[in-house]
Amino acid sequence: MAKKLGLGKGLSALIPSVPKEQEEIRDLLQEIDVKLIDPNPDQPRQKFHENQLFELSESIRHNGVIQPIIVTQQGSRYIVIAGERRWRATKLAGYTKIPAVVRQVEKGQMLSLALLENIQRQELNPIEEALAYRKLIDTHDFTHESLATNLGKSRVTISNTLRLLRLPDDIKNMIQDLVLSFGHARCLITLEDKEKMIRLARQCIDQKWSVRELEKRVALEKEERKKPPKAKKDPILKESESVLRKYLNQKVSISGDVKKGKITIAYGSEDEFKKLLTFLSSEGGQDDAEG
Repeated sequence: MAKKLGLGKGLSALIPSVPKEQEEIRDLLQEIDVKLIDPNPDQPRQKFHENQLFELSESIRHNGVIQPIIVTQQGSRYIVIAGERRWRATKLAGYTKIPAVVRQVEKGQMLSLALLENIQRQELNPIEEALAYRKLIDTHDFTHESLATNLGKSRVTISNTLRLLRLPDDIKNMIQDLVLSFGHARCLITLEDKEKMIRLARQCIDQKWSVRELEKRVALEKEERKKPPKAKKDPILKESESVLRKYLNQKVSISGDVKKGKITIAYGSEDEFKKLLTFLSSEGGQDDAEG
């Protein structure tokens, strides 16, 4: 059975918000040397885009760190629970210290709290979110249903997000780079052929397809797959086509089999048509063919 991690309380469990507890927050708030802080090893967010970090660092240079980060102490060092992007931007801004609320948190809760913070801030891309869900399920024995309840999401959302982990790495990278959306990814995953997935994903990005347009392309791929494969032509018919092409000096195709079928002779001009007509209707042509 899944452990109850108290996720429903969210970050309010770590930072009290009622006025009478403000004094407690002041007691917990510290100015910590940024060099003594380490990233959360269970941080679900894998990519911190440089341009966004730079923008945040510029804001911190002008306004300081408005909201403290949350850390837990381990020995002489601290680990970020919430606010890793602010910590990184603070270092980038050249600050040596950062305001932080120090909380003692069980190791098993670090992933769940970091995940919740990122979800509330909508800072995870779909692949990061899926990986975090998978880790919670594997380490805390959650089911899709119980995880959905704890995170305030629907079971279908949890299941659909986890399905993204079945995508080829190329497509997962596109999602993490924010060039392919969750809706596009859900559409692509319905294909079985990974090469087709990647090809359509690249076309989607290059041609800026909407999700609806991609759905149409995927439907066409599925229809094409349902078509029965073309039957191999009888070797005798293939040889006969070759002989007739050389003899008539025209493109010839034969359909059917040796018992029943159709011979098609192509022509590209009025002169060719007249020559073929003369040849096929003449006695000489018949004699040549019989010979």
